[in-house]
Amino acid sequence: MTEQLACKRPSLRKRFAGWIADRFYGCGKVVCHVAAAVVAVTAGLELMSLYFPSQIGGALMVLAVFTVSELAVFLLKRILRPILRINIVPLLSLVAAYGFAAFAVKYGAGEGWTWRVFLVTGVILASAFLLVISLWSVFNRGWRWLTGGFACMSFVLSAALILLITGDGFADDTLEHYLALTEHEQESEDAFDSSLRDGQYDVLVLDYGPGEELEPAAVNLASYMVRSDDLTGLYVDAYMEFDLTEVPVRGRVWYPDGAYHCPVLFIAHGNHEITTPSYLGYDYLGEYLASHGYVVVSVDQNACNMLSGENDARAVLLLEHIQQILVYNEREGNPLYGLVDRNNIAIAGHSRGGEMVATAYLFNDYDHYPENAVIRFQYGFSIKSIIAIAPTVNQYKPADHSVALEDVNYLLLHGASDRDVTKFMGMSQYENIDFTGAGDFIKSALYIGGANHGQFNSLWGEYDSTGMESPLLNVESLLPEKDQQTIAKLFVKVFLDVTLLGDESCRSLLTDWEDYAAQLPETVYVQCHEESDFMVIADFEEDSEVTTATMDGASLYAGGVSYWTEELMDFAGSSAYDTHALRLRWNKAANLLIRMPRTDMNDAALTFDICDLDMDSVENGDYDLLNATITLMDANGNTVETQLSDHAIIYPLLMVKTDKLDYLFDTPVKKPAFATVSIHIDEFRAQKGEIDFTKITLIKIAFDEAGEVAIDNIGITYQ
Repeated sequence: MTEQLACKRPSLRKRFAGWIADRFYGCGKVVCHVAAAVVAVTAGLELMSLYFPSQIGGALMVLAVFTVSELAVFLLKRILRPILRINIVPLLSLVAAYGFAAFAVKYGAGEGWTWRVFLVTGVILASAFLLVISLWSVFNRGWRWLTGGFACMSFVLSAALILLITGDGFADDTLEHYLALTEHEQESEDAFDSSLRDGQYDVLVLDYGPGEELEPAAVNLASYMVRSDDLTGLYVDAYMEFDLTEVPVRGRVWYPDGAYHCPVLFIAHGNHEITTPSYLGYDYLGEYLASHGYVVVSVDQNACNMLSGENDARAVLLLEHIQQILVYNEREGNPLYGLVDRNNIAIAGHSRGGEMVATAYLFNDYDHYPENAVIRFQYGFSIKSIIAIAPTVNQYKPADHSVALEDVNYLLLHGASDRDVTKFMGMSQYENIDFTGAGDFIKSALYIGGANHGQFNSLWGEYDSTGMESPLLNVESLLPEKDQQTIAKLFVKVFLDVTLLGDESCRSLLTDWEDYAAQLPETVYVQCHEESDFMVIADFEEDSEVTTATMDGASLYAGGVSYWTEELMDFAGSSAYDTHALRLRWNKAANLLIRMPRTDMNDAALTFDICDLDMDSVENGDYDLLNATITLMDANGNTVETQLSDHAIIYPLLMVKTDKLDYLFDTPVKKPAFATVSIHIDEFRAQKGEIDFTKITLIKIAFDEAGEVAIDNIGITYQ
């Protein structure tokens, strides 16, 4: 019996091999061609995103890569087959196609080499190749039920995958869970209503640069950056048609018709394809602000793009643009003569430009270039305010120091669905801005649910990545571009009104967005703020002892907790975020006690930053606003309390899905962000109880349900 079975095994193998040969023999060439096409599409699209501005350029690049791939297949057949006596080129082609496709999936998913990257790549390629060889068998060997069935099945699967890859993605109801936690009544704010509409001025537009009516001199940036001698550098040299010793000063100005001596905003874009005139993508902001009496200058910084370590050059280029506009402003007969108030200047930047503006502000006050003091600076412009939109951080560190500023107004805007600058990196710069108490300054940060990176620029759009990774981005769940730009317009205008014009009518938008929630685009907002009259009690930067505080004589104690520490926050990436915070975790109930010497809190506000870090609840679908009981005690033991939820909306930890794999596998990315709570002492006075607010000695924050939080910047804001 055993011998009979042994005799049958070779026969079964031969029958199976014959079945395969009968149906699929000769399809190796087809496999090689399809693999070459996969390599060409993935690699070609990636190269197209770097070097070509149009679909024609992309098609040419795909064709070029396909030609190279076919040539490689041809040569491998001629070289390997005589040596190995078998044709392994189809197998090598499959491996190459899988590798290129896996890279595309990896970058599109925004993650490392995870199991789901390999799985999705395998499913995509298996369906494609199964469809091709099944159709090949049907057309060349005739209809067979099994191969025909494979063809039908793989066709349906391939069609579904094509729809997945080419479509916008999935609608997301995550934000709806957060928004359902709050209700906002429509209120009329007369002062804010004017900001919701275009202003009274007609807007004029003027371009300056090579070939324009105003043609300024070029700037030498060769001391601040270099172009590489690789393929990218050669391409940039060929495309730009100028070297770094003669970078053109090019930009666009939006200004109000008939107005003079106007406050001015200079805005700079970040890194993008050099084939895109990115500086023209802030037209929505320029036209809107100019209608309200501002001059807006958008600066072309494409000379700095497709490079690295160039943010110092970006800063110098921006300052040179300011210098040029001020020259026009002083020159009689110039269209811009007398237009700009040189004592009322703000600067703004997007992406790398958002990091750069802090460096530009630093350089503006410097006499020498930090990396080489032989180079002198002579700027000294009256820059009062900085706006950073989805900024990077620490790509350039002057003399290897993070950029630290003081006594300057700062506005930070960032989208929680940003797939370019994926973390809230600007909070690092936010924390590195200090106030000395001399003067009236404000810094405000806004984290915007559903906002991405590109839609802040009307030429960049909804896809934060280009090339082979973009098809996996989920753009269906993004805020509409109009809403995202409306948010930018409103917050930028109010910030400029407050910091340049001294118009305080809508200042609370920068500290309490909830006052205007019914009039803002509907989404989740997480806001941090600090004003120059803030007095710190505990910012957790003084040492590693958890019971000590920043204020002399103050101390902290946490009760009922299972975890209590001070740690470096990595919300913006461990190498970027420059702040420590208190972190507490508890199972039932907990409280934080802040004891301090007798402190006058009369006509002041208790202020602190807090972030809900309770991941388990959100992952279980338990969405709820964070609440706590806030108690003040005076030197005589009298107390008064209020509820956190009565004064601030502290959303649960944000769970964001930015790519299609996040939806398919239900793996959202956790996006923590601090929100500032500010409770004026009058809110405590409204509660029952007698207390001497000039002699407060204890602040208590009590939580009555299991949870986890981070707390930072506990202090008092005097008003």
